[in-house]
Amino acid sequence: MRLFRKRAGEGATERRLRALVGQAPSIFFVIDLDGRVVMAEGRLLRALGRRAAPGVGRTIDDLFPDAAWAKEAVQRAISGRTGTARGPLGDRFYEGRFAPVRDERGRLLEIVGLASDITELHEAEERLRRQAFRLEAQAEASRAFASGLDERATLETVAQRLSELIGDGVLIRLVSPDGAWLVPAAVHHPDPVREALRREVIQSAPQRVDEGITARVLATGETLRITELTPGFVHANMKPEYWSYLDGATSMLIAPLARRGQVFGHLTLTRDLGGPGYTREDETLLEDLAHRAAQAIENARLYGQAQAAVVARDEFLSIASHELRTPLTSLRLALENLRRVAGRDGLSGGPGSSIDRVLTASARAGQRLEKLVEALLDVSRIHMGRLELDIAEVELGAVVAEGADELSDELAQAGCLLDIRGEPVTGRWDPLRLGQVVINLLANAAKYGAGRPIEIRYGGHEDRTFLQVRDHGIGVAEADQRHIFERFERAVSSQNYGGLGLGLYIVKRIVEAHGGTIRVESVPGAGAAFIVELPRQPVVPVPVPAPAPAKR
Repeated sequence: MRLFRKRAGEGATERRLRALVGQAPSIFFVIDLDGRVVMAEGRLLRALGRRAAPGVGRTIDDLFPDAAWAKEAVQRAISGRTGTARGPLGDRFYEGRFAPVRDERGRLLEIVGLASDITELHEAEERLRRQAFRLEAQAEASRAFASGLDERATLETVAQRLSELIGDGVLIRLVSPDGAWLVPAAVHHPDPVREALRREVIQSAPQRVDEGITARVLATGETLRITELTPGFVHANMKPEYWSYLDGATSMLIAPLARRGQVFGHLTLTRDLGGPGYTREDETLLEDLAHRAAQAIENARLYGQAQAAVVARDEFLSIASHELRTPLTSLRLALENLRRVAGRDGLSGGPGSSIDRVLTASARAGQRLEKLVEALLDVSRIHMGRLELDIAEVELGAVVAEGADELSDELAQAGCLLDIRGEPVTGRWDPLRLGQVVINLLANAAKYGAGRPIEIRYGGHEDRTFLQVRDHGIGVAEADQRHIFERFERAVSSQNYGGLGLGLYIVKRIVEAHGGTIRVESVPGAGAAFIVELPRQPVVPVPVPAPAPAKR
């Protein structure tokens, strides 16, 4: 009786399990070790148009011939390993899990499996994957597009990255300055042979902005997607010269390049035979990348224009400085001659007379103007890499004394007493340029420390030498100490202190040309000390290189 009840209970349990499996949105399999189906139950099986009974005795491959992924999972389970696989079946997507069943001795008995419809999950994962790809593509494109400021290199980078991200062929054309033509700017294709052919076609067949299918994109500023590009469409809408360009292309995307509401070119992508047609997602991605590319191209253009303007400015400064030196020299000689004539004829009235004061003031103004012109000329030389050093054996103390003597009038006018102390030290430097360092530092100290003493200290040890010019003026704030050595920079308003802000810039470049360094130590309100350190035996003099362009 107990045995009967046990078997009856087992039968009830089996019926319940069969009923449960039969209503589950899955397929439950039992497969023997020969790969044949012992049992197949589940609502999903009926949904696929298959009944359980006819499937028994057949293999998974017989039941689902288009699901090779399921057969591989079953084979793994038959070999003793749990097998899981995903794949399509019809218009849906499934996941199958197959596991070996063993007896108490560990011997393989059969395989059990469960297949479930995961189409919605798969589609959600695909959307996330595409979204991640798009974000990664945008980030990668932004990094690539912003990696350089040369316009031509930027265009080539944009074309290559678009080919890699969306593919296959890429063409970039920009509107000509007169607004009438499309000028080829970059062509890229993974196949070098096809790229060469397309370059040849584009260069030999100029196109006006109002011709072809690109005319609509340029006029409306809207992207054009041709999912299926047929020979009939090409022949009906494009010039015969471009037919060979599109040979083998099966899909096309054309996006405008625009900034500030102005279309200045277009991006054209073509997909080769065998690839899927461009989708709405491709179009959205291209529109975003086109916006980024347009910004990068415009930045490169603006940078190029700025660089050209800088070159033109430097050339102008160089020419103007040279042209101004001649009349200034003539003016200085004329003033000196006038002073001699006045003194010889007794017209000057002696020191302190009105004529003498006028001549002195005129000579001083001429000297200041000469120094300004010379500073502008030096800036131009430095920026164009034309500042050369004439190295000779130099005694630093003699250079300091000569510079102090040359600036004695300015120091007296500023009310600055000069205290010079140092030890004799010699080195191989350019005496004129080193004198310019001394004069510029003294002039700076007199300007910002007027009415207070200035100390100069110099000396050397082993293979180095130093020069220090200290004033007791307004000082330099720590935040400004990094900038005062740049062109046209100053730590205070130009309304209170004159000059062009070039003196310290020239000093720094001359010192660096000798292989030395300069720094400032200062506390606001307590003066500033400019410390120059130079090697006593610098490297062989070469033209001073032009400063590197500022980084973005």
